[in-house]
Amino acid sequence: MGVTYRFIADPSEPSEVLSWFRHLKIAPELVEKEHGVLLYFRESGPLQMQSHGTVDFKRSPVVSVVLPRVQRGVLWTVGEVHFLATPLREQFPALHKISSAFAKWLASYECVFTSKGGSPYAYYLEGSVMNFDPPVFAFPSGIRALRAERYFISNDDTEYKLDQLCKNLRLRGVECT
Repeated sequence: MGVTYRFIADPSEPSEVLSWFRHLKIAPELVEKEHGVLLYFRESGPLQMQSHGTVDFKRSPVVSVVLPRVQRGVLWTVGEVHFLATPLREQFPALHKISSAFAKWLASYECVFTSKGGSPYAYYLEGSVMNFDPPVFAFPSGIRALRAERYFISNDDTEYKLDQLCKNLRLRGVECT
């Protein structure tokens, strides 16, 4: 099973996460994808392909970054970083060290949600954000947004779930587009 890290940041600002990866001693190759970036660590090994021609993320030295974005005009998605190779330590020891260093760096920011509860910001975490185990850390822009009463959702929330959420937010005086 892979490792996932989650974070809150302003989608309109340059990504602190991508900056962190770009400043590694050996920076990965960045490949843009819908809603984010794939980071390929070529020095750790070749890409492994599945039988139907797509990259096998469980056997390749890649990291998937889902960047925060605006949904329905007022909702921001929570960003995610996925180290999907399994088992990471055995297959790609250098990538495992990067994952550990990333975790330590991310934990230097304020944790705004943990599955153990007790978040003062839980009111602003909507949809399925709180249905996942990895904690959510907030960069300074994310803290400012939470304090300004910005609502956050998961990148995976469906249109139906967003429709329901927007109906509920209207009761709080928040209008989705």
